[in-house]
Amino acid sequence: MLQMSELLGPYNLKDQTDEIQANLPVLLERVNQIRALWGKPMTVTSGLRTMADHLRIYAAKGITDPAKIPMHSRHLIGAAVDISDPELAITAWLKETPAFLEDAKLWCEEGNKDWVHFQCVPYGSWENGKTSWFLP
Repeated sequence: MLQMSELLGPYNLKDQTDEIQANLPVLLERVNQIRALWGKPMTVTSGLRTMADHLRIYAAKGITDPAKIPMHSRHLIGAAVDISDPELAITAWLKETPAFLEDAKLWCEEGNKDWVHFQCVPYGSWENGKTSWFLP
């Protein structure tokens, strides 16, 4: 199962805002529901981010225009995690069994190349042309 430390990365839970402290345990519990059903290891590639981390990640991709960066990413509030999915096996499995996401109350996005993005809060509007493949 995934551990809180994997979502936190280099950060301490006690040092986070009340919102982040509330979101991370919910995210962990819900993603672990999917992990248990998947039955295979999952590797976190990105969990909680500071804005500086977030901008650095996008800059490494060559994206520095704030209009092209999701400035309200749920990673910034501890409500999202990216899981390595290089062959898109998890993605394909979830698309075949979307009820698992609905039961776990998780949302995912379409269009990732080698990871699956989970978040424990519904999407508002979509930035950068991405679409959700689970909406309640």
